Amino acid sequence: MKRKIFALSVFAVMILCCPAFSETYAEGEALAVFRVPEGVSVSAAGVNVAESAGEIGASVAETYETLSEIEGKIFVLVRSSSKTTEQLISDLKKRPDVITASPNYYAKRQSFSASEFPNDPSADLCWGLKAINAPDVWEVTTGSENIYACVVDSGVYKHPDLTDNIAEEYGYNTQTVSGDYDLRNVSWDSDFIGHGTHVAGTIGAVGNNNIGVAGVNWNVKLIPIRVFDNKNAFETINFEIRALNYIANLLRKNPDLKLAALNFSLGAALPVTPEEMQSDVYYMAYQALDSLNRTLIVVAAGNSGIETGTPVLFDDPSGSEFKKGDYFYPASFTGLNNLIVVGAVASDDTAPSFTNWGEKVDIAAPGVDILSTYSPIAIGGRNPAMYRYASGTSMAAPHVTGAAALLMSAYPDATPGQIKTALLEGANKDINPLVYPYEGFVKDLVAERTQYLDSEIEMGIVAPESRDAEIAKITRNAEELFATYKQLDGTGRVSRTGLLDVKASYELLGKNVRGGSSSSSGCSAGVGAAVVILAGAFVIVRVKFRA
Repeated sequence: MKRKIFALSVFAVMILCCPAFSETYAEGEALAVFRVPEGVSVSAAGVNVAESAGEIGASVAETYETLSEIEGKIFVLVRSSSKTTEQLISDLKKRPDVITASPNYYAKRQSFSASEFPNDPSADLCWGLKAINAPDVWEVTTGSENIYACVVDSGVYKHPDLTDNIAEEYGYNTQTVSGDYDLRNVSWDSDFIGHGTHVAGTIGAVGNNNIGVAGVNWNVKLIPIRVFDNKNAFETINFEIRALNYIANLLRKNPDLKLAALNFSLGAALPVTPEEMQSDVYYMAYQALDSLNRTLIVVAAGNSGIETGTPVLFDDPSGSEFKKGDYFYPASFTGLNNLIVVGAVASDDTAPSFTNWGEKVDIAAPGVDILSTYSPIAIGGRNPAMYRYASGTSMAAPHVTGAAALLMSAYPDATPGQIKTALLEGANKDINPLVYPYEGFVKDLVAERTQYLDSEIEMGIVAPESRDAEIAKITRNAEELFATYKQLDGTGRVSRTGLLDVKASYELLGKNVRGGSSSSSGCSAGVGAAVVILAGAFVIVRVKFRA
């Protein structure tokens, strides 16, 4: 059954103009993995795949060469103008040369806009950096230009607080169909959503430059990979797979490239269990990259107050984000050694109502009212802004990505597994609050149904004297609907490990990396050097967006 899906980024207040969207996947398309016959090279097998697609009335729209070479299987996107996706998948799975086939799912980025200007824009600006104890590690290192972090998102604007840290030679726009991996002149920097630029700033806005903000790393090389187009907030999974293929190719061509982590603040709600997902092409593409064991994969947990890794127990009351039985991906993936799923906490160490939570969420990080760089060309905002506040697990994830890069700058020979272990074991377990999902939804749902009830009373459908009894009934039904979440015990924690603590992770990593040594970038972490507002030239706007 086709229906809406949901990506993990959310800006609240004003909705962007987006096309109607009611399908889970792109009709007439399917992702497939073909077997490579024994004794045949992967490249030669590609010819057979094209013939096989033709035999079922389809054509190969795209082949993911690097993922194919890594796994020894052919990853492709097939397309047909005469068959539905269901027919394509059915025909593909009947073939002996096909391992699996799945829909080309949609992932969606939701609406966002500016809210009120802050009265005191310089107050407590870098609470997230302080909360994870980044300044303690800055006394040793503020990052390294030899360490890379990848932002798979809406693009990264060439912001004055980012340009010195952007690895332009590796920038990639998946919206450009090309077999050439050296795509230096395409518009990866055209961030018309602003989300990717905000994420990039938390990871690596230039520090100690007397403008704007500083990231977890003052020095780092950011690889921007754009998977969303200019016109709207939608993407199909093939663009994400194209990004994974590009990253895998980059790592294989550059064996000495130190890529600390990939940041994925995006995703989809899909009616597929984690067990079923392991035979889905979407998962298998991530698995192929994970098998290289060259980088961490950091993903946002999501913003629906849902327990990650378990099926949603009811339809989203707003009707727009998820359905009963859905799981959130890639956060619900299992079996990926280098995956880290990140939930959000607020500055008062409480759980924001939006954060997804549970045993599948590995770690928590600051995700409420985070100030970072922004794209002034983003559409939908009331004012062009170079810096904005934002909230969401999309803001939490880059704190972890930035921490991974900072640790690798001190211990460049550390493996992804060592860095992941240090991050999780070093987390502050005392800051890992219980979550009470949807407590606000009960109130909102009652208010919504009461409004309908009042309309019915005005129309004479319901007697006025029955109003109080009907409201009591609506309230009981709403409370019963969410009763499951009111009985939470230790399983209702935001994450398994608690709040990210860079200092503790650094100390643990130092004990476990043989021959590891710290190094200083030559910059000192002084008060005011970490975060300095750029006065006069640019506007700082407070935004509520969740990712």
